[in-house]
Amino acid sequence: MKKKKKINTKTKNTIPILYWCSRNMSFWSSISFNLAVLMNLLVAFFYPLEGVRGGTLEPHLSALLWMAMLVSLAIVIVLPQPHGIRALIASTILRLIFSVGLEPTLLLLGAFNLCNKVIFLMSFVGNRGTFTRGYKAMILDVEFLYHLLYLIICTLGVFVHVFFYSLLLFDLVYREETLLNVIKSVTRNGRSIVLTAVLALILVYLFSIVGYIFFKDDFILAVDRIPNKTLGMLKYSGVCQKENGENCSAEDKERTCDSLLMCIVTVLSHGLRSGGGVGDVLRKPSKEEPLFAARVIYDLLFFFMVIIIVLNLIFGVIIDTFADLRSEKQKKEEILKTTCFICGLERDKFDNKTVTFEEHIKVEHNMWHYLFFIVLVKVKDSTEYTGPESYVAEMIREHNLDWFPRMRAMSLVSSDADGEQNEIRNLQEKLESTMKLVSNLSGQLTELKEQMTEQRKQKQRIGLLGHPQHMNVNPQQPA
Repeated sequence: MKKKKKINTKTKNTIPILYWCSRNMSFWSSISFNLAVLMNLLVAFFYPLEGVRGGTLEPHLSALLWMAMLVSLAIVIVLPQPHGIRALIASTILRLIFSVGLEPTLLLLGAFNLCNKVIFLMSFVGNRGTFTRGYKAMILDVEFLYHLLYLIICTLGVFVHVFFYSLLLFDLVYREETLLNVIKSVTRNGRSIVLTAVLALILVYLFSIVGYIFFKDDFILAVDRIPNKTLGMLKYSGVCQKENGENCSAEDKERTCDSLLMCIVTVLSHGLRSGGGVGDVLRKPSKEEPLFAARVIYDLLFFFMVIIIVLNLIFGVIIDTFADLRSEKQKKEEILKTTCFICGLERDKFDNKTVTFEEHIKVEHNMWHYLFFIVLVKVKDSTEYTGPESYVAEMIREHNLDWFPRMRAMSLVSSDADGEQNEIRNLQEKLESTMKLVSNLSGQLTELKEQMTEQRKQKQRIGLLGHPQHMNVNPQQPA
């Protein structure tokens, strides 16, 4: 980011055009791709171009075309939208085709695409700082070399032949990740595929030797010769004739295994391309021939070992690799959708919480806010750091990411704390109610004890009063 800021500041002050180009790099790339598709459509439908000339339109059609151009131009000036730009380009190209012809129009489109690619390359250099890193870095930059090759192909298409424009369509592979995975499915396990292909070549070589030794006479293939004088044939009014005047058929047969090299070429070419193996193109033997059983075994072994096993091994490696790449892509997309980039917590951790996962990644752990904070720490004077900024700056210098809240979030901590406080509050309420109940029971027990003590005293008092020795009356004194 510092390098880009330095490059942009320098180009903005010294080369304003380069600064303007570097700000619109994706726009130039889109124009190049659309022009490549358009030029290839014109070449595919109207080649050879010499037979297509600019025609004359009727006055009302010509006026309608001019009106479409002006309306599209007005829409682009007032409200620059992609659809308006496309309409303006389409009407302009139609006007050029009918005015100057298809070949000059294609030449103009190629020249415009070449200039556009030069502008794109300037913007690419401005953004990446390719030249500022030295020639070695420039040569090792694969992306820069790709765009340079694209520019060379555009140049060849303008000055050499229009068929070079077809190579520009491979830019779709560079632009689409799905097509890149298709290419990677072959290149990732390239070693396995190459070794399996080597095994197939070894088997073809062995079957060629066996065919050369035992079945040389069976390698007779039908060929379609081109009638010409060098082959001793002449063609008059559609009838093929030899020099001696005899008729000859356009289809002829020839031996293709008189040498081991020709056997290898035949088995490799026709054997791998045939669904049933090399036996599909060889002579059909009779069951009365002595080598009939050997020929059946030869054809079946080639079919099972080369066609079924080896070729399916190659196809299986490619298909499995593509499936693995697709699974990795889906897994990455799933992680990006369901996992916080900052803390690493998954979506299910925020279910039934006060903060949803979307609010968490947009407000609480917004990754762009973290990036802005890192940029602030890098551009701010160290003498003006606050406590957290000093801590983060030190961690950044040490390339330590411990300051990131890994597997933590304030919303989850607060919700957990609230839950604990609620549980403690409930326990306190239950404890208070229990204490009140215990105090009530204690009071009632105390009252009960006092009542029992009072009753016991009264009983004792009544008992003392009813005993004779405690009475003041003399029993012998008459009443």
